[in-house]
Amino acid sequence: MTVLRVLMVVLLATGIAACGRQAPAGSPAQHQGHQGNQVRPAPVAEPVRSVPAGGFGVTEQAFVELSIATDDQAVKLADLGTTRAVDPTLRALAGRLGTARRAELTELHGLLDSAAVTYVNHHKGHDMPGMPTETELADLTRAGTGFDKVFAGLVLAHLTESATVAESAARQVSHAATKDVATRMARERAAALDRLGDAR
Repeated sequence: MTVLRVLMVVLLATGIAACGRQAPAGSPAQHQGHQGNQVRPAPVAEPVRSVPAGGFGVTEQAFVELSIATDDQAVKLADLGTTRAVDPTLRALAGRLGTARRAELTELHGLLDSAAVTYVNHHKGHDMPGMPTETELADLTRAGTGFDKVFAGLVLAHLTESATVAESAARQVSHAATKDVATRMARERAAALDRLGDAR
């Protein structure tokens, strides 16, 4: 399952959770009159919002938590690149990647803090494209002359998948601060992909 599909599953679940409630079977709302006990559909309730429109809701939280988990792993990847990459252009890219991800993590945690949400890593140990796994990082650490090629491949996967997630979030979320962060994340990844293309 790709990172984008994970986010889409979360968004779908969010929509289902927000659907209006209907009267339970056998309730007075489902019956009409005393004779014949005719059944009629329960009235459709209005969607129930957990937060005001434009607030920090479950969709925003899902995006932020996924991004934090991904960025945490990306920092480890970038740090390996800054110390092990042979190509100076690739090493410089790794340095910029690490700086960008650390800045993002500060903003992302700030979004949760502002909403009084405690961060929980629901994606720990998951194998998702775009989020370097501990196994991949360990293999990269042991890589010899092929380090640059393996590193570049992992960076490409991270940038491509996380760009897709950020772009989707920028369209889906309504919380202004989260939308702004997602939009800037998407732009940063597009620029980084261009630099990666020049380095490969």
